[in-house]
Amino acid sequence: MDRFHKILILLFVAGIPAAATTPFFSTTVPLCFTAGSTTYQLSQTAASADFRVKFDSSMPDLRVGLVDGATTADFTLVDDVVGMDANACKAAGLLRTVRIVSEGPSDIVIGLSRDLAHANFKLFVHSARFNHRDAAALFAAMRHHQQIDPVDEIVAD
Repeated sequence: MDRFHKILILLFVAGIPAAATTPFFSTTVPLCFTAGSTTYQLSQTAASADFRVKFDSSMPDLRVGLVDGATTADFTLVDDVVGMDANACKAAGLLRTVRIVSEGPSDIVIGLSRDLAHANFKLFVHSARFNHRDAAALFAAMRHHQQIDPVDEIVAD
């Protein structure tokens, strides 16, 4: 298991907030996930997103296999609606926006499938706010950002 996957598992175990709202992009509670010193916020209204994610199973850069349980997943997102508010995406570090696009240029193309034989990683989602596409888009942006800048940013107090 590589360093990135271990960090993600640690974040989930440690209880770092993993989400914020319904998949309908409420303006009061954003949909986000914090990994290290960077918070990734899913936004359909961002004029200029840091990462643009497209879903296309015919020519994906990243194949995501959908599984029915956390024990068989490489990446698991499980959250609880209690206690989440508009401060969920407040970050001490960097805030990166992620936008799902249907047309035009994208930074990464994702294919979602139940075909695990060809998947780059397996995803399990159990959430009132995140759907598989939301979770896959955030994870892909985190992975893409890690590949571009593998050294986590240091944030001064």
